[in-house]
Amino acid sequence: MTNFAESSTRPNARFLSLARQMDWFRGLRAAVALCTPLIIGDLAGLSILGWAALGGFEAILADTGGPYRSRLASLATLSFGGAAGLFFGCIAGRSLIWAVPVTIAFCFFWSYLAVLGQPFSSAGLLVQVIYICGIGAPPANWTTALSWSLALFVGGVWAAVLSLLLWPLDAYRPARLAVADCYNELSSFLGSVYDLATRDQSQRQAPGPALWHRLAQHHQYRIRRAVEQGWQAVASVQTERQADSVRARQFVVLLEHADLLIARTVALAEHLEAQAESQSGSSCFQRGLESLSDLRSAEVWIASLLTRRRSLTVAHARAKWREMDRLPHYLAGCLDSSNPNDSFLLAQVAESASVLQSSIESASLQRLGQSPDISTEAITTSTPSEHVNQRLRQSRHRPNLDLLVANFTFSSLTLRHALRVAVVCGLDVALILLLHIDHGYWLLLTSLIVLQPHVSGTLRRGLERIGGTVGGGIFAAVLAVLLHNQLVIAAVLFPLSLLAIAVLPISYAAFAFFLTPAFVLAWLPYSGDWQLALIRILNTFAGAVISILAMMFLFPIYERDRAPAFLRASLRADRDYLEQLADSWASDSPMARRIAGARRRAGLAHNDTDESLQRLLAESWPRRLPVAHFATAFVTYLRRFAQSVTTLTALRGESGWKRSVDVQSRLALLQRRLQWLESRFDSRDEVDDSSWPKLNADSIALVSSEEHPGERQLELMERQTEILRRQLKALTTSGWLPAQIPDDSRGSRT
Repeated sequence: MTNFAESSTRPNARFLSLARQMDWFRGLRAAVALCTPLIIGDLAGLSILGWAALGGFEAILADTGGPYRSRLASLATLSFGGAAGLFFGCIAGRSLIWAVPVTIAFCFFWSYLAVLGQPFSSAGLLVQVIYICGIGAPPANWTTALSWSLALFVGGVWAAVLSLLLWPLDAYRPARLAVADCYNELSSFLGSVYDLATRDQSQRQAPGPALWHRLAQHHQYRIRRAVEQGWQAVASVQTERQADSVRARQFVVLLEHADLLIARTVALAEHLEAQAESQSGSSCFQRGLESLSDLRSAEVWIASLLTRRRSLTVAHARAKWREMDRLPHYLAGCLDSSNPNDSFLLAQVAESASVLQSSIESASLQRLGQSPDISTEAITTSTPSEHVNQRLRQSRHRPNLDLLVANFTFSSLTLRHALRVAVVCGLDVALILLLHIDHGYWLLLTSLIVLQPHVSGTLRRGLERIGGTVGGGIFAAVLAVLLHNQLVIAAVLFPLSLLAIAVLPISYAAFAFFLTPAFVLAWLPYSGDWQLALIRILNTFAGAVISILAMMFLFPIYERDRAPAFLRASLRADRDYLEQLADSWASDSPMARRIAGARRRAGLAHNDTDESLQRLLAESWPRRLPVAHFATAFVTYLRRFAQSVTTLTALRGESGWKRSVDVQSRLALLQRRLQWLESRFDSRDEVDDSSWPKLNADSIALVSSEEHPGERQLELMERQTEILRRQLKALTTSGWLPAQIPDDSRGSRT
């Protein structure tokens, strides 16, 4: 009976987890934006409002969230661009002579504009979708086409009003959610570190290195991405709310502290992994380990305050602030412990507590309007430093028109994708008009949507589109037979469109499943036309096949050819990070800003490399599996090396040891090794182990690695570079490297 109860609760828990991930509010907005014009049009006898419904639905799709100014830009781009696209599609879609060149030019233009980023990246594809709907519309003269375009524009305006005005408006909400996400990711990272460090501690069974590897790869990718998105959201808020800079300034403080907490948590993870085999169980070590749960609790509390104020008051903030204030005093008795490993752990915990104490102040000031520490005034009156203003300027998304010229080269991923889209859409239009394909615009829509810049993305999207459309088409055929009233159809469209948008963040196949019956029902020529669902299935299948063939044979770009450039960029970022640390130690100067900048650049480079690796794993080509195995190990140890550098940056004091000849020579050796690895990507010669920089045999460590965390990290980094060399040799032996690698991965990645 117990087993049955447990098995029955698991699906329920899984269902609830998926339901929490769905975007219900966005789905509700989409349903209201779509169905309201349809109902009004049916009651008033205005069929033209069907185009307003399409404009409202597509506008909600273009509104991907974030700061209100960027959302308004996306909605405006969709409304104006969609209205123009519908007009051109209606006018040019009837004649083969005009339809093919106009389609090629229009699709290339909007696909290439994605190089500018937002709002074109989110609205560009949807503008092309509306253009294709214009091609599939009934024949119309220019006055009718113009009236339809105006109706679609009104629908876009209706969606903008619905999203930005009628829904609860909080100018700081996007920034609060983005910053809260940073602290949620930090708490998740710290919780995983604590769980691994305490796993099977009573049996003295330490977790294996593979678990620590996955920890580093998974959490650091998510945290770095969250912090970058946080800076972008805060930059937009400061632009929108210049008159109220005090509240917005607290977000800057919170993000600055999040950067510091990343370094502290990484150092804790590295240190606890190194201590996993030799945990002494000392009272000081246990005291530091138990304090990690207090740090995590504070991070969760900050995220909760930023997202859900509810019953939280200044008294709650003061209690949490005092808890962090007491933590360093609780650890003070062990901070001067004779065991340097325990001292390092306790120092990281104490410094993290101090940072979180300031974060609690900033979160309280932003959300509650009062600091938990009555004596604190500087945090409310200080102005951001120049480096903060520079970071905010860099995070503001403004179209850089120079990118249009810089990417106008055949090696550009964006240009190749735009050319591929233009050719495929032009070919589809020619086939539709020459063969008189019934509802052929569905074939064209599928080709456009399935085509992705990468081979792996196109294959995945094609399969998801086909599977979702087939299932949704069968469902639509049943509904078409059962429904015989336009108001009833509109009532059914509401939950279908709601679920389609709500489930989009989870599964594109599920999105296609719910969207197919919604479109079929909206375009029923008369009640009971179940054959329309079959036509959509056949057109979808044909469009997906055309896209996959085009991706494979028309200007193909495989990740196996692009991944080496990302690997080299990660090596270069690690080397720069290590150089900043070496310069700081040699000059006995903190150089905190330069080190933080190098750490950020390394994190971003590793995130790009991780994404490239995921695309590489999704590709199908001979000998992919062994290459993917070696590349995965290489990427993992690149990130682990940067993690080790971060641990060294957290080492306080020890000036004599840091400036010693032995330590400086070992740092120089590590730099030469990274440079050697980087140079292998530029060479077509076989890897020659004889030129590998080796450790000086006469070098003698000043202290034992067991007694000094810095010595232990240096030894670990030396082993990590050896592993990187072996994995690089395996990649070369497998035939993947050396390859012709562009000088800069940035151009091909854009």
